[in-house]
Amino acid sequence: MAEKMRNCRGCGKLFLSRGPIYCPACLEKQAEDEHRIIDYVRKNPDCTIPDIVNALEINEPIVRRLIEEGRLFQAGIDFYYPCVKCGAPISVGQYCDRCAKKLKADILSEQRKRDSRDFGDLRYRQLLGKK
Repeated sequence: MAEKMRNCRGCGKLFLSRGPIYCPACLEKQAEDEHRIIDYVRKNPDCTIPDIVNALEINEPIVRRLIEEGRLFQAGIDFYYPCVKCGAPISVGQYCDRCAKKLKADILSEQRKRDSRDFGDLRYRQLLGKK
């Protein structure tokens, strides 16, 4: 894979990349932040996301991304936060299993509705300029 010139999503610096969207310095900083967050949560198991942000002075989107990607869960830490839709406690992602299944079913239902519609006649009438 050839290297490409990219702007780092973290600092905006130009760098050569084979895939990562962050420069090596920002990747190293992210790894340090991840270790600091994991250490803090281990020492303060009842902390909340605002507690982490205030104590470590790390931007909230970085903390949320780390949590939603399941990095704390992978490190053996039980850290729960509310599901975006119903508020149930979850440890990975944005939705609980129940809401994720419902969302998936709704999307599939809408796709089936769209697939079952006959747009052929409508397109033909539009081409002829008829209603």
